[in-house]
Amino acid sequence: MRPPKAALVCVGSELLAGQINTHQAWLSTRLRRAGFEMLGEESVLDDVAAIAAAMRRALAKADAVIVCGGLGPTFDDLTREAAARALKRTLSFKPALWREILKRFARYRMKVPEQNKRQAMVVGGAQVLENSNGSAPGQRLRAAGRTLLLLPGPPSEMYPMFEAVLPTLVRDHARGVHAAAFSVRLSGVPESIADERLDPVRARWPQARFTILASGGEVSFHAALTARSATAARAARERLRREILDAVGEFAHGEGDETLEFALGARLKRKGLTLAVAESCTGGLMGGRLTAVAGSSAYFLGGVISYANSVKTKSLGVPSKLLARFGAVSAECAAAMARGARKSIGADMGAAITGVAGPDGGTKEKPVGLVFVAVSGPGRAEAVKRLEINGPRDAVRGRAVTAALRLAFDAVR
Repeated sequence: MRPPKAALVCVGSELLAGQINTHQAWLSTRLRRAGFEMLGEESVLDDVAAIAAAMRRALAKADAVIVCGGLGPTFDDLTREAAARALKRTLSFKPALWREILKRFARYRMKVPEQNKRQAMVVGGAQVLENSNGSAPGQRLRAAGRTLLLLPGPPSEMYPMFEAVLPTLVRDHARGVHAAAFSVRLSGVPESIADERLDPVRARWPQARFTILASGGEVSFHAALTARSATAARAARERLRREILDAVGEFAHGEGDETLEFALGARLKRKGLTLAVAESCTGGLMGGRLTAVAGSSAYFLGGVISYANSVKTKSLGVPSKLLARFGAVSAECAAAMARGARKSIGADMGAAITGVAGPDGGTKEKPVGLVFVAVSGPGRAEAVKRLEINGPRDAVRGRAVTAALRLAFDAVR
């Protein structure tokens, strides 16, 4: 069964100046789950002709085109004008819509700038999409059996508006198409090895679409296909899931959107264990990832940022003789830091990171990118892992945290 096709157009000169586009991942995930095949995304500068051309290119190949951004009240918000040009339709001011915008401002006792009238301009034939979280209404347009959605740029406005209009999008383009999708998140394995393990699965499922992505020491693998019934989709998903986990299950820490820190927290809670951390080169990043998980206070007690050797000694009890003999960047120091975190904070487990994050500070014996991660507990169990991480400082620090989280995850089996 042919899945309907979707494409994204993201508007904003800032996207071409280096600002990260978070809409692409969010929208692509939801569209795939709804049964759409993603054809691509185009980022375009704030120019009417450029935006209109991008819309026409997307409409020529996709059943549904989602346009994000350019619906605000300022001089560079040009998506409405571009849509009118792309579809060769009029653009007119809607007094009723303007009154709704005025009411929203009145609730906050704010004076309405005259330029906000731009947000009451509507492309001919458009369905206006209510914005409960801002002043920029969206618009839904149909042309030659295809859909053009105009959505505001801010995530707090765009996400709920898209969720509200998604059932209509499915009705128009994906009725009778039932999506089967499965994602697994891996850690502690290089992307190339995971890819090799999954080769036979891809060969057995030529009708499915697969993607693999490595980032920050983790690997995400996604599989999607469509079926003619919900029952067939569920059965296909379960078979596909089993085959994927048979191939790479030993490296899996979660399914779907489950992060490594969430998975570690779930294991700690299930076992009734607590965790403390000691960080040197990562300066609190591990604690930050752990506490980003809601409810982490149930298992995460705290940590020590022992950047200086004096703090390693005073706060963690790392023997000065050990530091003198092996150095701060060593397996011995990492293990002592993990033990010190566990004992000084009173946790069941301690995890530690020490290394040379760069760009300076490396030597021939201990180059930039050399990192040791360690875990102490539960009980008397201990583990240390040596890593040699290539890349800039941020990459070294991020992958070091992932490695430490994975080591702790494995220790709680």
